[in-house]
Formats: sequence, structure tokens, C-alpha cells
Amino acid sequence: MVKIKIKLDKVDDLTVLNAAASDMPFDIDAASGWYVVDAKSLIGLFGLKLSKPIRVSIYTDRLHAQPFLDRIQTMMV
Repeated sequence: MVKIKIKLDKVDDLTVLNAAASDMPFDIDAASGWYVVDAKSLIGLFGLKLSKPIRVSIYTDRLHAQPFLDRIQTMMV
């Protein structure tokens, strides 16, 4: 599992995160506080508190996660 933190500064970042996650064959969760959602669920992502960095858990190894990480690199904290 790979864990990172990202900062979503604008609503468009949610759609970029969702599109990148949806293209991956492995599970990706996003969490804010105790609230955890599937990053492939745009509706779930809209429920996150965006004022603080979001924790992202990627359920694969670093090598396979790299294409996803490349797509969201500008959001990583």
C-alpha cells in the first residue's frame, strides 16, 4: 500500500483525482478526518472537507501506483 497526502485547491482537482483513480485497476481511498471514501466516487469526494490536506491510500505497490501518482503530482503535498 502507498500512502500520500494531497491538497485539493479547487473543485476541478476533485474531477482530476476522480478521473485518475477511475482509470486505475486497483482500489484508491481518500480520507479527511475519519471520513473515508472511494476515490472512484465523485459524489463521495465532494463530501470531503477540503480545507486541509487529504490522505490517499493506494492499494498496490509503488511501481504500479506510479502512473496514478504522475497524474496527481501537482496536488501532492
